Amino acid sequence: MRYYARLNPAKVDDGILNREEVLRLSDVGAQLGFGLSVLNERGLLRDPNRLDPQQPVPLLTWPFLDFVESLDFTNQRLLELGSGSSTLWFQTRFAKVRSLETNPDWMVSLKPHVASNVELSLVEPATLEGARITYEGEEVVLVDFAGPRTRFLTHFLASLQGARPQAIVLDNADWYRNGAAVLARHGYREMPFHGFKCGQSYLSCTSLFIDPARFAPQVKAPFHRPAFSRTVDSSWDAP
Repeated sequence: MRYYARLNPAKVDDGILNREEVLRLSDVGAQLGFGLSVLNERGLLRDPNRLDPQQPVPLLTWPFLDFVESLDFTNQRLLELGSGSSTLWFQTRFAKVRSLETNPDWMVSLKPHVASNVELSLVEPATLEGARITYEGEEVVLVDFAGPRTRFLTHFLASLQGARPQAIVLDNADWYRNGAAVLARHGYREMPFHGFKCGQSYLSCTSLFIDPARFAPQVKAPFHRPAFSRTVDSSWDAP
């Protein structure tokens, strides 16, 4: 698919303007072209069930992924419940990823591609749903497995003694409002990120639940700019 960008005819050589691939669009057409370019770049039409080790895209909402990309988690650990493309994406952004998976076939496909900082384990669905797992003090927990997530959260939070995660990510939080209520009762504050996901034809919500007293990652430097962001000279914005 082509990428669309607006050209100023007064500043572009005629040799370029007369090329076949340069389309003449109305303002609305240009906006639609820009939208198509962004959707293609972000992988809206990608198959979420196909593992792409070279360009992994988690099945989480794009605004949430941009939020994570903007922060520095390189000194933190992630406990991931439900592995896949997200494992490959997070392994380059966290110091360590401990990922628990219930599908043996999916785990076999994923295992050759994980980095040395990933611990990938197979667990029974009932074990995960009942939170009969060992919590090793990870700062962030991602709840994204196929199964009763509210049941897991209820048992997991009740089992914690002392230390608890700084943040818990609940994917499809718009479906699991009972789970969101459990997290709220334990003092976590919800930050919902609604938006597109790869391969889906409806909007979803990935929510980040933070312990407000302890969640304080630093913003990356230089500042993260997603593809198609506009960079401007802001020298005029002096203090």
